[in-house]
Amino acid sequence: MVSRSPHVAPHDGSAPIQIKDIRSLRVLLLQPKSSEGEELWQHLNRIGCQVQTNWPPPAEIPANIDVVFAFIRPLVEGGITWNWNADDPPAVLIAIVDYENPIIVEKVLRLRAQAVIGLPLRTFGILANILLSVNNHRREERLRIRVERLSAKLKAHRDIDKAKEILMSTNKVSEQVAYETLREQAMNKRTTIEAIALAIINASDVLKLPMSEPADVA
Repeated sequence: MVSRSPHVAPHDGSAPIQIKDIRSLRVLLLQPKSSEGEELWQHLNRIGCQVQTNWPPPAEIPANIDVVFAFIRPLVEGGITWNWNADDPPAVLIAIVDYENPIIVEKVLRLRAQAVIGLPLRTFGILANILLSVNNHRREERLRIRVERLSAKLKAHRDIDKAKEILMSTNKVSEQVAYETLREQAMNKRTTIEAIALAIINASDVLKLPMSEPADVA
């Protein structure tokens, strides 16, 4: 069952969030019906968040969700399997716990929650936890994207160097001529030099594959 609060225009998911942006945050509250859950739902609405509740947890977190509050003990005691991608989380995760034992703490660690709120609920600090967690999550996402771009750029340079070596060896030409060949092919085919380099590398790998033995004829 899902309940929602009124819609507000979404916040830019890449920019740091400020207090004035709290009304743009879309929050998913994962908890079975309880007085603590109702109190948290009311407080989140009171500070301006767009809140929806769901139990049991959905198979996938909706793409428009910014923050997930999850009550951990019902997940553990109910033996509920929750497919939360801790390596590439779809949203900020704030864990709600009512006591600390090794199983609960281990669950929180495996989920890699950005923050933990204890029960009984104290509304003081929830707003700060949300803002800090969202900003940390977005900073990590920007860093991850930057690393991926740098890795892709480094791979492209390596592919170009390897393709030049192949052309230099095959055609007995200089490095400059090999590069000009790559650039000319890219212009003729209206693609990137990186794409041409990768095609040359793949073609070279195919040509180096050992020939298979012909099948015996009875």
